[in-house]
Amino acid sequence: QDFSWWNQKHNWDGTTHWSEYMILSPAYLGPNALPVPEVKNGSIGEKASLELSFEGHFSKGDNTQNLYTNFYTPLFSKNAGLNICYIPVEHYKMDTVTRDIRRARDKDGKGFSAGDVYIGTYIQLVKDHERWPDIMISVNIKTASGGNLGGARFTDSPGYYFDLAAGKEFRFSDSFLKSFRPYGMAGFYAWQTNIDDYFQNDAIIWGIGYGMKSEKLEFRNSLGGFSGYLGNGDKPVVVNAAFKTNLESGVNYKVSFQHGLNDFLYNSFRFGCEIDL
Repeated sequence: QDFSWWNQKHNWDGTTHWSEYMILSPAYLGPNALPVPEVKNGSIGEKASLELSFEGHFSKGDNTQNLYTNFYTPLFSKNAGLNICYIPVEHYKMDTVTRDIRRARDKDGKGFSAGDVYIGTYIQLVKDHERWPDIMISVNIKTASGGNLGGARFTDSPGYYFDLAAGKEFRFSDSFLKSFRPYGMAGFYAWQTNIDDYFQNDAIIWGIGYGMKSEKLEFRNSLGGFSGYLGNGDKPVVVNAAFKTNLESGVNYKVSFQHGLNDFLYNSFRFGCEIDL
């Protein structure tokens, strides 16, 4: 491409690499670059499963659609598990205002990108204790597999986060509502930047939520985010609501809605299915 338009728009000095002009934070990237981690409920899965879903993210200047895949399997026992999340492809379309705010080098502001792979290890520390809540810890790495840094879609750099989650389930016998579960999560998130003085941005992860189950349906509602220390659009906050069926067939259907409140100004939808393996 001829990048003279970008050089003029962003007053390129002729020597600094273009990537150093970009801001690697949620407010200046696509919705899948640095998403808010899911608020976990303190309990890991006991069965292997595969989720296949479609996502749509809509904002004033960027509309994005992508495939979402998530694989989970227990490791050696029901108290440890491996989780792999991958976005194989996303399609995006930005307007010129958003393109320039993000300092993207994609002139037409649209195209396709391959996403990152997230690999997580889940460990159950406490489960079904009489007084204590269920407690789990997860350790996760973000690979640099995501492409199109020039289009401000992914960071093209690694990262990691770990979190501790706790939740307590209250069961009801003679009611349509079979259980109610409040939960909370806290952790730490770090990712690379292109800033000479700050090679890494560190953030505190937080989240609270609750879940309800009936005989055939599950509902979750959560509020979560993380807070970086650079203050460059690195404090995203989202609220999420999700429904999932509980069927004996081994195939369950999921639909969720997420609304960004700060530094992640997208309305996001996800729908798909989860298959027991």
